[in-house]
Amino acid sequence: MPSLTADLRDALRDRFRAAFGERLHRLILYGSHARGDATEESDVDVLVVLEGEVGSEEETRAHAVEADLFGPGLSPLSLLMVSADEFATRNLPLFRNVRAEGELLFPENTPAAKHHLRTHSYPSHDTASGMRPESETYLERARARLDTVRDVPETGGDITLVVSAAYHAMFLTATAALNEADLAAKSHKGTITLFSKHYVKKGPLDGHYGSLLSEAQGKRIDADYARNPSFSPEDAEQWLHRAEDFVDTVEAMLLDATPDDDSAS
Repeated sequence: MPSLTADLRDALRDRFRAAFGERLHRLILYGSHARGDATEESDVDVLVVLEGEVGSEEETRAHAVEADLFGPGLSPLSLLMVSADEFATRNLPLFRNVRAEGELLFPENTPAAKHHLRTHSYPSHDTASGMRPESETYLERARARLDTVRDVPETGGDITLVVSAAYHAMFLTATAALNEADLAAKSHKGTITLFSKHYVKKGPLDGHYGSLLSEAQGKRIDADYARNPSFSPEDAEQWLHRAEDFVDTVEAMLLDATPDDDSAS
């Protein structure tokens, strides 16, 4: 099992400190290398947290550091850059995962610094609907995915796009639901399992919706990767309607939930 060497950890810390100086708020290793389950093919996931706004200039500087360390086109790094304000206030599943499993490269990964990273509490900024803004964004993206393929079966377009979009709309909706419950998974499979456990086995949803999400993932893999996927226009219409029902049902469940409702918490 490969691991990140101390020399590479030091090099990442030193190069990013040199590039951003006092603006470098945190440099966090996350993902498989932080968890200790990396393989030879695993990316090195690094979150760069900067004071002030993050734009194209900062991204260019970060990728220059990357190229200097590894050479052009050879980098195993997967860089994500955010502002310190965004990392502190946006209650995103990714940020919660980083806080839960991440290893500080900067500042020093002392017990106190690690505790501060792990125990951060996000402020509540619920929208008028009572949901978090990030959850509403996931739902908006889900509906947008369906809107882009709604006319495909009638116009004779590529129906595999409909099947794929149906799954992704359902996945985004499940992600929104987990976000409302302060839960986040590390993979598509994990999202499906966690959604079914929390909202079907322990929650208010019928088992049909857990099975539907799992089945949709399999169909999406066929649609995206099979050499000769065998979907008919009727299949596409069916999955479009199933996805619409899934999004509508889960959104209604979230809107019906109240702070005192234990069924989805």
